Amino acid sequence: MSGDLRLTSLRRSYGPTAVLAGLDLEVSSGSIMAVLGPSGCGKTTMLKVITGLISQDSGSVALGGRCLDGLPTRKRGIGMVFQHFSLFPHMSVRSNIEFGLRMKGASSSVRRDRTRRMLELMGISELEERRPAALSGGQKQRVAIARALAPEPGVLLLDEPFASVDHETRRRLRKELKKLQKELGTTMVFITHDQEEAFEVGYLTAVMNEGRIEQVGRPRDLYEDPKTPFIQRFVGKANVMNDPSGNGGRIIFRPESVILERMERVTTPSGSVGTFANYIYLGPYIDCTVDLESGETISALIPRSEFMDKGLRRGDRVWVQIKESRPYG
Repeated sequence: MSGDLRLTSLRRSYGPTAVLAGLDLEVSSGSIMAVLGPSGCGKTTMLKVITGLISQDSGSVALGGRCLDGLPTRKRGIGMVFQHFSLFPHMSVRSNIEFGLRMKGASSSVRRDRTRRMLELMGISELEERRPAALSGGQKQRVAIARALAPEPGVLLLDEPFASVDHETRRRLRKELKKLQKELGTTMVFITHDQEEAFEVGYLTAVMNEGRIEQVGRPRDLYEDPKTPFIQRFVGKANVMNDPSGNGGRIIFRPESVILERMERVTTPSGSVGTFANYIYLGPYIDCTVDLESGETISALIPRSEFMDKGLRRGDRVWVQIKESRPYG
């Protein structure tokens, strides 16, 4: 049975290094929470504390109102999916999926029915007698998810689960996971450093930095209303520069808020001036780099049709205007 997962004031240090620094997080029953953060921010340590693989120095972990502190991993009712599949190579797909049920002492009829159900849900029924060595990366991860879900855990933790498969397979697996979660109603925590992945999979996304959760919200909340300087920089792409109004402060703004124009086409410039340094073709958009006279470098994201109309070339002198910005810090 799924339930709310609540982490309260979790702290964990390795020697003098605080990896978890008073972390608080609540994941509602039956939802997917994506946890997004850079490498080294404490994401994996948080998962290990939840599962009981390591203990916290202080704070508490509760699932469905039940305190898990001090309980061994096998008694916590938590499933885990890793980046590198971790399937048993000598077992068939069916035996891999049954493994957790056997450990729980489930009867043969329960194991059979539950395994068949997982095979069907993951679309891998035709693979049940194969060994992991005969599977593709995407198929292995489907088996790993089925194995973790078969014992009906109270919460399923997924640690960068799609990082070892190609981009197109990742996209398919994300959609399949979201559909599966909706059908089963299992509470899930999905760890990733990929913003696109976090925003697609999670109902909400928690942004983690230096052992703390800095903000929880919808993708739009995090992108348009970031609450801390770290989230301003980390979520989406952003420019930071001195305020051109000359008030001595710094401003932050998105590349799509930048207007570029060749200087010879501007009659009354009221912005910054720079040199069009480079561009990267991204299909419908062009990612442009401008070196300002102030010595700062910024990015501008321009629709392809607009870029072609402007006729911008490397080395052009350009006028830069910022449509929307906010104070930085």
